[in-house]
Parts: sequence; structure tokens; C-alpha cells
Amino acid sequence: MKKYLIDFDGVVLDSQAKFDEVMNGNKNFFDWEKYLNSINWHEFYKSCNEIDEAFSTLYKLQITDKLLGFLTTIHSFDEGREKASILRLNKIDVPIIFVLPHQSKSLIFPPRPNITLVDDKIENCHEYEKHGGEALVFKPDAIKKSKKIVKSLKELL
Repeated sequence: MKKYLIDFDGVVLDSQAKFDEVMNGNKNFFDWEKYLNSINWHEFYKSCNEIDEAFSTLYKLQITDKLLGFLTTIHSFDEGREKASILRLNKIDVPIIFVLPHQSKSLIFPPRPNITLVDDKIENCHEYEKHGGEALVFKPDAIKKSKKIVKSLKELL
């Protein structure tokens, strides 16, 4: 049976776009580590929207044993704690594997048979495939249908 490793930002919540916006608005800031550690991640994620009933779909994937876990980048321990809290509050209790920025997801979780990464960043998908894994690009607004694109997590059910 195929199992899925799911990215969080941009797949479960629309947080990737909001994070990119925050980062682009601070181009002149030089101490990124200090800045990222100063973000109130609870408030940040509270301002984000769920994508296409993601939590309900993730729960269904979990109870059918198709959800292996999450493979998600974090910029601080507080961000990781907040992501875990959000998932647990929504009754998602699979493992969460945290990846540091600029670190390869395939290094942290080497590709294995019957496991597919679902990520909104095409470069993460290409890198995972380059190391022998299978990946699907999450693009809710995709116009063209492809076997490598998922427009909704519901397609994984």
C-alpha cells in the first residue's frame, strides 16, 4: 500500500505564501536567526487558512493507514512546537519529522518504496526524485492535470 509523507506549509495551511510575504518584506534585515526566533508562531499560524478541508482529509488518510507522517521545514523550535500542536489539536497523531532550512528532505528521510512525498515546492519534489523517491507537487490552482500534480489532498484517499 502506498503511504504519504506530507509537507505542512502550503499543503495543509496557506502559511507558505504568508511566510514568503513576511520574508520578502524584510529584505534589509541581516540577522535572520534573531528575526525568525522573534516570530510569534502561534499568532502567525492562527492567521493562516486551512487548504481544502485538509485536516478532515488527513484524518481519513490516517485511519486508512495511508498517512505515514509529515516532513516539514521549521525555522525555530517554537515553530515546530506550534505545527505539532496544530496537528494534534486536529486529531492527527502520525510522526512529524522536522527539517532545517536548506537541508535536503531526502537526507532526513531517505526515499523508500511505496512512500510518496507531497510538497508544494517543486524543487523539493525534484530533489526527492533525484534520490530515488516518488513525489507529487501540491498545486491547488494548477490548470493542467498531470500524474505528478495533486490539486487536493482528497485525491490521495
